[in-house]
Amino acid sequence: MKEDWVLIYASTELFKAKIVEDILKQHGIESHILEKGDSAIPSVGEVRLYTPAGRVEEAIDILKKEELIEVDE
Repeated sequence: MKEDWVLIYASTELFKAKIVEDILKQHGIESHILEKGDSAIPSVGEVRLYTPAGRVEEAIDILKKEELIEVDE
């Protein structure tokens, strides 16, 4: 993983992380997916999406507007 990248999204389903990655890309925000599969069953595990630290707030705002992450009250 690149230095100064922050986890902004996690899911157990790769397709959801790919959707989030695509939306961020449409807004000019670079991101990277890292799959953390179970060693015994690779299809089971968590998919994590990271973005540069300097773009975290912007990325989270976009994901909130797109209703892809919950909004904290």
